[in-house]
Amino acid sequence: MGLFTSFKKSRLEKKFKKNEWVIIQPVPFTQFEQVIVEHVDAGWEIEDDYERLAETTAKWQCELRKGTSIVTCVWTEKHQGIIYGPERVLTGLSEKLTIPTSTTIATTWF
Repeated sequence: MGLFTSFKKSRLEKKFKKNEWVIIQPVPFTQFEQVIVEHVDAGWEIEDDYERLAETTAKWQCELRKGTSIVTCVWTEKHQGIIYGPERVLTGLSEKLTIPTSTTIATTWF
């Protein structure tokens, strides 16, 4: 891991602690895509310009926003799905996906 990447990782993990965020990773493609669809159906808005997501997409990212909550979803072909945001929002999702949450980044996508 390069110096810039480790700095960015450290900075993001500090943000996790400060804002009580957690990360769910890795999320397989079908589950990742389903999470986004279900959140949009539940009234969450995609904040970024929508680009079609495919399993072979090199890198894809969006922010889902509902009220004051923001959940960031990142897909990379190499690392699969990564979802991070407020712990209060992602705890239930983590249980549904049967993927534990963490406050540390296991694999970097940036």
